Amino acid sequence: IDASGGTKEISPTIVQHFFTSPGNFVISSGSGDVEYLIVAGGGSGGGGTGGVVASGGGGAGGLLSSFPEGPGGPSPNSAASVPIGAGTYAVVVGAGGVGGPTSPDPNGGQDGSDSSIAFPSVLTAAGGGEGGRYNVPAGSPGGSGGGGGYISGTTNGGAGTAGQGYPGGTGVGGAEGGGGGAGGAGLNAGFDPPGTDGGTGGIGKGFADIPSDYGTPGPSGSLRYFAGGGGGGAEATMLPSVRGEGGYGGGGAGGQRNPGPTLGTSATANTGGGGGGGHNKVFPGGPTIGSGADGIVIIRYAYSS
Repeated sequence: IDASGGTKEISPTIVQHFFTSPGNFVISSGSGDVEYLIVAGGGSGGGGTGGVVASGGGGAGGLLSSFPEGPGGPSPNSAASVPIGAGTYAVVVGAGGVGGPTSPDPNGGQDGSDSSIAFPSVLTAAGGGEGGRYNVPAGSPGGSGGGGGYISGTTNGGAGTAGQGYPGGTGVGGAEGGGGGAGGAGLNAGFDPPGTDGGTGGIGKGFADIPSDYGTPGPSGSLRYFAGGGGGGAEATMLPSVRGEGGYGGGGAGGQRNPGPTLGTSATANTGGGGGGGHNKVFPGGPTIGSGADGIVIIRYAYSS
């Protein structure tokens, strides 16, 4: 295969094309099997409801892959390499959901957008779900689901997409759930660990043979991780509480009101991670909600000199 598009990197055995923005994968000559990693944009932490911001972490973007490590989600579907020849194949890299005062949503939160490759059959990873909002029954569904927001009682996380990602964690009064990741569910607020702490975002998924320019470190030092969930916000005011940390794979941390306050943080660029959930202490400039990260598309095939 002789091909162009994205950032092309050649190793002794493989060629990889990294797309961090939309473009075209163009095979000028040759044919063969190509493998792919498609990560959608992550959801932001949950926006406000009636002026109240106390929200779950954003779900990571859905993750589809034919790499040996497989796609995301529980019991993922097996995915095979794609045989293709000369031609132009459109690549879409989904944007992360924007949180806080710059969000197009007047209440400050968004789902992530889909990523895709237009091989003869279009392969699409679903954008991550926005974190749950105050007094709303559940986090948003998506590639991975957003964590549940602040409610009297408990509120569920949003559902993930089969073969792409996991659901978000549960939110409770005073603390919010973590967003789901490609490799694990978001943790429940107030239970993991006990108290009024926000839930940790779900872990992303690690892949071998990825340069350190892409993804994030994780539990395995030889892998680079993508699609980690955002941490839930910690809204408790009378008791000390700990915000939920983002999941490996770029998830942002939740906001924390006491001690602090601290802002929810945005996900790491081009990981498809979810943004951190917010709390209701208003900072100058707007709500304390982290944005989700844009996704990434990687196309890989064998190198022949």
